[in-house]
Amino acid sequence: VSGDAYNNEMDNEPVFVDMKDAVEVNVDEENVPMDDASDDGEEEGQQETTDETEDMAKCKFTQHSGPVYAVASHLDAKNGDITIVSGGGDDRAFLHKIPASGGEPVTIPLSHTHTDSVSCAALNHAFVSEDLSKTPKLAAVGGYDGAIVLYDPDTGDKIKELEGPSDVEWVCFHPKGGSVLLAGSVADGTIWMYHIPTSKCLQVFVGHESGVTAGSFTPDGRWALSASSDGTLRIWAPRTGMNKHVFRLGGGAGLTSLAINGGTDGQLVVTGAEDGTAHVCHVGTKKVVATLQHADIGNQQQDAEEEEEDAAVGVEAVGFSPFNPNWCATGGVDGLIKVWDLTNNGQCRQICRVEETTDSQGGGVTRLRWHPKSPILFSSYSDGAIRIWDARSGELIRTVLGNTDMINDMVVNFLDDNSTKALAVSGGDDKAVRVFEVDHGQNH
Repeated sequence: VSGDAYNNEMDNEPVFVDMKDAVEVNVDEENVPMDDASDDGEEEGQQETTDETEDMAKCKFTQHSGPVYAVASHLDAKNGDITIVSGGGDDRAFLHKIPASGGEPVTIPLSHTHTDSVSCAALNHAFVSEDLSKTPKLAAVGGYDGAIVLYDPDTGDKIKELEGPSDVEWVCFHPKGGSVLLAGSVADGTIWMYHIPTSKCLQVFVGHESGVTAGSFTPDGRWALSASSDGTLRIWAPRTGMNKHVFRLGGGAGLTSLAINGGTDGQLVVTGAEDGTAHVCHVGTKKVVATLQHADIGNQQQDAEEEEEDAAVGVEAVGFSPFNPNWCATGGVDGLIKVWDLTNNGQCRQICRVEETTDSQGGGVTRLRWHPKSPILFSSYSDGAIRIWDARSGELIRTVLGNTDMINDMVVNFLDDNSTKALAVSGGDDKAVRVFEVDHGQNH
């Protein structure tokens, strides 16, 4: 790896394998054909329904002039201040600050001039030490114009721009200090890794045959993971850049989502797929632990000739429960959330289903977030609602309304691990960023 600063930083922690342990994997030359059908979950008439509903948001930001595609947020545990970064289809990114003191929220336009949609955002607050001289707090913004821009999340000042892939789909920080950034391209299938203090590109991981839709470092920082629309999940060695292993999952259906930190050893990763399945893999043993059939294939086969039905089976959101790391959840375009028990051969232990009424249509699931200490699931939908579920019983605890169109991204910050209150931040097609203060301790 190039960059002495990176070597010095990473060598202090035994988080990467030695180069001799890496295994080179042969990549098949044949491309797996992709289904480009859209899995937009919204239906006509949903906006009219939710427009009549009270907006429950604690705070609403309306600076975007197009759909909001990405939100990232941090709740300061010491002073209670909230920091939010948002990006959208108007080619703009904004920094939003909500002071705990009760002062007026502030929005700062981020200065870089993007020429295409801002697709992703991330904050490194969770990974930095109290000594900010080692790793400062950073906000990263990526766009389909290929720009990766770093800002000061306190002031909004631009720190630097990194040159890299085209059509940046996602960015994430390394868990050991937050000074290394990973970025994936949905266009050329490459993943780029940067050492932020030196602005150096440490590795370009090459091997995917199609766009990279999701990625992450493993919780211990030893490996980089990437999921692609070519139907593969890949493990990369950050120090050597080698492809350690390729999981060729299912029938090659494109992968849409990825979550880490499953299992008692934290080595399980789950990916959602366009064909209505999810796959659980173990990074250490390089084995597929379970294939979870989220979509009801029987019903889909009855309508196999209808393209719209075929498209409405994808798993768009996945996640492991910190409360029980052998539980994982899948959320689909079909509007269902299924909770799976991996200690029981991947059995579906519960289904969270929205009851369709004149006031609630459900729509597809777009994001999932677990409570850190309770079997509680936060979920966002294409009908604009945020719903909170008891994963043990499948009972709907609360419906949070305010968004008038599909929610594209949602993050949840918890006041503390044992609190029944949380802050949910959403961004959607209604061009707004909303902040909800939610009490999930009572049924509603």
